[in-house]
Amino acid sequence: MGSDKPKEIQVGKKDRAQGSTTACPCCIATGDRRFRPWLLDNGIRRLLSPPAKLVKEFAKEGQVVADLGSGSGFYSIPLGKKVGSKGRVYAVDFDERAISRLKKKAAKANLGEVIAAHAGSAADLSFIPDASVDSVIANGLLCCMVDHAGALSEIKRILKPEGRVYLSVARIGRKKDPRYVGKAEWEEILSGFRVIWRRDGLATRRAKVAKREIPLPAELPAR
Repeated sequence: MGSDKPKEIQVGKKDRAQGSTTACPCCIATGDRRFRPWLLDNGIRRLLSPPAKLVKEFAKEGQVVADLGSGSGFYSIPLGKKVGSKGRVYAVDFDERAISRLKKKAAKANLGEVIAAHAGSAADLSFIPDASVDSVIANGLLCCMVDHAGALSEIKRILKPEGRVYLSVARIGRKKDPRYVGKAEWEEILSGFRVIWRRDGLATRRAKVAKREIPLPAELPAR
């Protein structure tokens, strides 16, 4: 899955200064895809896709949650408020600019001790102990990175036996792009978990999953 190295993108000085590439004005010339922080956390997105519903389903007071591909905190800040002072949110994004913004937001919201923000890859979460996380939010994560297998391995490692994971990927993309998650790969990914529910929309594929070896409780049936 995504083992081929992406082709290097040539970027001019002007593009480097603006943090863009010829392939996508929102991205940086690198293997994993970055977006300008304001594109992922703004009033329009919160209006069209309010984070409260997802936060309610995947976080409770006192829990530990990992927000992978956190950006500047679209989910991390609401998650921090939900888990409270006795909980913890690991917010991970390899874009240092986004993490810097998130840290400022967390401090302003008095969540600096709750949200542990890290700039790095979701394929290396060595700072998170094994089986220590109640829920993982990976919204649009896999289709923005190359090492899908590495990220999935880390998600399974840090997840508690009874933990839950929210996965979503974009359906639109170039098949030759190593970051793209096609239907066959999506089915392969889900086969490594117990599926609680799944929803395939026009633009995205989404699922709530659990560790495969743990029997499903009385939750929403897989569909």
